[in-house]
Amino acid sequence: MKPLKEKLLIQDATIHKVQYDTEWFFNLEDMAFYLKEDLSEVEYIYLPMMIEGEQEIVKCCTFEDILRGRKEL
Repeated sequence: MKPLKEKLLIQDATIHKVQYDTEWFFNLEDMAFYLKEDLSEVEYIYLPMMIEGEQEIVKCCTFEDILRGRKEL
């Protein structure tokens, strides 16, 4: 399993993210690609996010959701 640090994920330009209600939410698809893992067990919500100049509604999860979902695998 690839180690994770939230600060590095926030700085990574390849991962789409949005700050909502003082918490960072990461695009679930981007995270699965970045980690090269199945994140189907990770809890998520749908949030609007700018992707390639267009606003899309995508599955998003917090850093804690990712850690919790990875442990269950």
